Amino acid sequence: MVLRRTLSFWLNPMIPVQAALQLSRVVGGTPSIIEFGLGRMFFNPRVPRPLQGYRLDADDVFIATFAKSGTNWAMQTALQIAWRGRAEFDHIHDKVPWPEAPMPTIVTMEESDRDPSPTGRRVIKTHLPTRSVPYSAHAKYITVLRDPKEVVISAYYFLLGSMGVLDIVSFQQWYDRLADNGLLTKAWAEHTASYWAWRDRPNVLVLTFAEMKADLAGTVKRFAELMEVSLSDAELAEVTRRASFSYMKEHESQFAPPKIPLRGNAPMAKMIRRGKAGGSDELLSRAQQAEIDRQCQRLLQRLGSDLPYGELFDVVEG
Repeated sequence: MVLRRTLSFWLNPMIPVQAALQLSRVVGGTPSIIEFGLGRMFFNPRVPRPLQGYRLDADDVFIATFAKSGTNWAMQTALQIAWRGRAEFDHIHDKVPWPEAPMPTIVTMEESDRDPSPTGRRVIKTHLPTRSVPYSAHAKYITVLRDPKEVVISAYYFLLGSMGVLDIVSFQQWYDRLADNGLLTKAWAEHTASYWAWRDRPNVLVLTFAEMKADLAGTVKRFAELMEVSLSDAELAEVTRRASFSYMKEHESQFAPPKIPLRGNAPMAKMIRRGKAGGSDELLSRAQQAEIDRQCQRLLQRLGSDLPYGELFDVVEG
């Protein structure tokens, strides 16, 4: 078991990408490595091996967000509901499996069975679109839609910071290779359109990052209703407290990104950096914001999605 998990860790797709980026310090070619390596990470059409043939039931709750779209926030909310506001852990991935990321620091599906929550609900994390996630009418699916302009910025700080290469990749390089050419926006559009198409199913909850920010207590109630967990007033208050930005920021080590080798002494990326909706002008020019909006709306249209982009996100006219 230890050997298998250790090998799977080193075979994780982030490791060769990180190694190639570190090598680029010497040989150059950083932009191409960004596009090729991180592009492979965003597009994974296969159902993860731990979920192949897995029989889903009513206790399984998928937090199925696109990367950097409030994933830890949604996981913490669902996990605390499952544990009635009393979930304790050194790291959230001690209790929440992530099937497509076989890292030794993340609990496996089998291991999570040995530590059931008081409600019996098990929270499972995935960043995959619906075509790569097994579906059951009994299981529950929660996704959070975040403005893609904010995703582009958050992913830059987090992914490159996690790999210890933020100092060798400028934001302009990141934008040119993953946003301007449509690679990241294509992945975002596919993921978003796929879950939006499920929105009317009774076992699916689709909400926006901005909605969560505007009404956290209401969000907790919506999560609990979907998960079919009845919370007392005291439990609702405690779940809401533990799902707040201030609580999670105070306990940031419990949500920190997994440690990846070859990082050297580079500072760790912040999992909980700002926790704000809006503010995409932090690094993006107005023209870049407008281009991302145009790309995403065009891609959603090509996918046949009726997602009301202009109603959900602040569209910038360039």
